[in-house]
Amino acid sequence: MIAPIISPILVIVLFVLGCLHLLWAFGSTFPCANEQALARAVVGRRGITRMPSALSCMVVAFCLFAAAILAAMLGGYVTLPLPSLVQKGLLSLAGLIAGLVFLGRGVIGILPAFERSAPEMPFLTLNRRVYSPLSFLVGLGFILLVLSLPNWSLRLWGV
Repeated sequence: MIAPIISPILVIVLFVLGCLHLLWAFGSTFPCANEQALARAVVGRRGITRMPSALSCMVVAFCLFAAAILAAMLGGYVTLPLPSLVQKGLLSLAGLIAGLVFLGRGVIGILPAFERSAPEMPFLTLNRRVYSPLSFLVGLGFILLVLSLPNWSLRLWGV
């Protein structure tokens, strides 16, 4: 019931974020004027002047694209050629892990220790207003998708 709504939203959000990271991997400074401004806006470590390596940005982009595919699978838009029980078990586990990772980033991002480690502006403000809340909502979306899997019951585990 909620999967057809949440899944496409997560796919779009994660795909767009993956594309942004891919742009940054290829040297783009969008949406900022230069690399230092971009690094201060998206990384925020004290005294940062350069973006992380292209490989780092590509790895994050790959993870975001994989999460988008997982969201599509949890929504029933993409399927694996596996037996139903195995597929549902793998999707449940992967969805819970993705949900916990994003929820964790959302919660950790507002802790004082995290804010002390990344005090640069505008990152600090963007993290409070956009990055952490968005991460938390994406994590919540994954948890809701896992809970809304079709025929979710104890029969999944053979009980």
